[in-house]
Amino acid sequence: MLDPERWVAEADHERRLKLRAFLTHARARLAPANVGLPETKRRRVPGLRREEVAELVGISSEWYRMFEAGRPITVSAHVLERLAQALGLDAFDREHLFRLALPELYRAQIVTTVEPSPSMGSLVAPLRAFSDVEAARRSLSVARERFLTSTPREDEADVLRPRILKSWQRSHDLQVAATRLEAPRAVDGNADFALTEPAQERLLRTASGIVSHLADTLSSIGYAVVLTDGTGTILDLHCEADLRRKFERIAFERGALWSEASAGTNAIGTALTDDRPLQLMAAEHYCDGWQDLTCTAAPIHDPETGEIAGVLDITGDYRLVRPQLLGTIVQYALEIEERLASPV
Repeated sequence: MLDPERWVAEADHERRLKLRAFLTHARARLAPANVGLPETKRRRVPGLRREEVAELVGISSEWYRMFEAGRPITVSAHVLERLAQALGLDAFDREHLFRLALPELYRAQIVTTVEPSPSMGSLVAPLRAFSDVEAARRSLSVARERFLTSTPREDEADVLRPRILKSWQRSHDLQVAATRLEAPRAVDGNADFALTEPAQERLLRTASGIVSHLADTLSSIGYAVVLTDGTGTILDLHCEADLRRKFERIAFERGALWSEASAGTNAIGTALTDDRPLQLMAAEHYCDGWQDLTCTAAPIHDPETGEIAGVLDITGDYRLVRPQLLGTIVQYALEIEERLASPV
């Protein structure tokens, strides 16, 4: 079994090599005249020089040299937007740049079974045959039952992801009841929930536009868009009325706590615990109450402290599982981080 830290290191090395090759090729396709720069003496290699790209983007030549070389430096979405414009990237190449430049997006991409689509509209396209989803659900249910009643067999490695098994074990050690049918509420009743912390208010205010945009796109096709704080307490939830009624029965609502310690293995709580994006479905959840759901979540970090400020989540019926959503949720979580870093 591959060690998670080694896997992350190898994936990041591969990402940086691909980023270097991509940017070198993108520069080579452009002549100075293509971007409004004066022609100079004959060049040894075709295309723009690194310092010319840096000038177009408005950054230092040294910083861009390190970035193109794949050095482990932080880049913002705003700089990537300017770089994509300077290099004349189309929509596909722009998306490719973001995924190579941002480790979170790259890791989210390589754990999915299909290449994430650059457009939100394609999220409704079927990922796989319905029977495959049902087969996966049955296999996961058998594995979960065996975990709860005995020792899992080694031949279940193809069914259970190590990360899920570790989360199940944590849930067991935390004495979370696998028979739980609803999450604990911070207050008794959704209407009485009120924000009490400035950090909660800031996160909710900053993320509101993004949450609304996702909800406008996804709620009509069966998904809920959820924002929590750093404890896993739901601050905001957007979905259609019939889904909201279903969620109220399991306390998937404002003021409910969805940490692992409260609700066992679930995308929100496990993303908080691992500080990594996660998509899971059906019986990958630990508790009985959420066996019929699929959830996709990504942590949101406070740009000042680096601590987890909250989680952005998309939840729906397990038959709506879409690996494409993992890259999408990470990208929007990063956008919220960018907005948190900007002065109000």
